[in-house]
Amino acid sequence: MKIFLSVAGATILTLVVGIVLFAHQVSRPVFNEVLDANELPVIAGRQSALTFARSGGRLCLVTDHHQDAVTAIDLSQIYGAEQTADLISFYNTQGYDVIGNTQAETVRLPLDRLGMPLEYHYPSVAVGANYAEHAQEVYLDDPPFLFPKLARPSNWNAPVDFVTRLDFEAELCMVPLSDITPESRETTFGLLICNDFTDRLTLVKQLNLWQPMGTTGFADGKGKDTFLPTGYLFVIPRDPDFYEQIVIELAVNGQLKQRFTAGEMILKIDQIIDQTFSLSTTLFHREDTSVPLITEEQITKGTLLMTGTAAGVFFKPANIWYQGYYLQLDDRVQTRGQYLGFLDNTIR
Repeated sequence: MKIFLSVAGATILTLVVGIVLFAHQVSRPVFNEVLDANELPVIAGRQSALTFARSGGRLCLVTDHHQDAVTAIDLSQIYGAEQTADLISFYNTQGYDVIGNTQAETVRLPLDRLGMPLEYHYPSVAVGANYAEHAQEVYLDDPPFLFPKLARPSNWNAPVDFVTRLDFEAELCMVPLSDITPESRETTFGLLICNDFTDRLTLVKQLNLWQPMGTTGFADGKGKDTFLPTGYLFVIPRDPDFYEQIVIELAVNGQLKQRFTAGEMILKIDQIIDQTFSLSTTLFHREDTSVPLITEEQITKGTLLMTGTAAGVFFKPANIWYQGYYLQLDDRVQTRGQYLGFLDNTIR
C-alpha cells in the first residue's frame, strides 16, 4: 500500500508540475519589446482621410498630433454648434470635400480634454476569432463568430474595473455613417480604436460548447461596465480599403503584447454585415435572459462594429486557473492604432 501511495503521489505531483510548466510555456508573451512612449501618433493627410475630435462639445478637424495635445480646426466655430452637434449628420450634410477643404486658424486641444467624438448606437456588434493566430492561441477551431458587446462605450482614458482573470483585446472599430438594411448595404465607414476588455473567468464558466459559439458566455464575460474604452479620434477615409493598412499595438505596463495589421482579419466588413443579418433572429444568453445581436431590422448608423483581435492576449485554456497570468490592479494598458491615436487605461 505504501508503494502504491508513493507511486500515486509521484504521478499526481508530476501531473501538477506538468500542468504548471505547460501553463507557463503557453503564457509567454508573443513579443519581447517595450512600447516606444516617445513615438508620436500620425494623423492621416486630408487627401486620404478626415480626422475628427471633440473637446468641450466642439467638433474639430485634427491636423496634427503632439505628445499631449492635438492641433485642429474648430468646425463648430465655423459651421455652428447646432450643425456640428452630431458628427455623422454633419458629415452626411457637408460631404468629404467640403469639410476637407475647410481652412481656418488652428487651435491646440489638450488630450485630457478630448471626449468621445460622437454618441454610438447601442449595443455594439463584435467578432470573435477573426484573426487566425488569435484563434490558434486559444485553441479554437470554430470559424469567426459574432456576439453582442453589451458594455457601453467609455472615454479613451477611462479606468477599467478590476475583476479576476481580466484580459484585453485591442481592436479596430468600424462605424457605418448611414443605416444598413438587408436591401441597402452601401455606406461609408468611420474608424476608431477600441479595447474589448473581457472577464475570462465568467466567459469560461458560462460557455456552453454544445451551443453555437458566441451565444453563451460572451455577452456576460464582455458586457461589464467600463469594458469598452474607445478612441478620441474618429477617422473617415476616402478609400474604403484604407483600414487594411492600419497597424494596431497594445502594451501592458510598457511591455508590448499585441501588434497586428487590420488587413489580416478573416471576415472583412461586408462579410461581418452579412453574418449580422443572418443572425438577426438568434438569441444570445446573458445572465437569466437572452438578447438579440441587433435590436432593429437594420444596423443603425453609429453602431460600433468591433472587428476582432489578433494574437497576444493573456487567456489560454491552460492558464485560466491562475490569476497571476492576467491583468492586475493598477496595471496600465495602452492601445494605439496607426492614424487613430491611442487609449490609456488603468485597471482600478
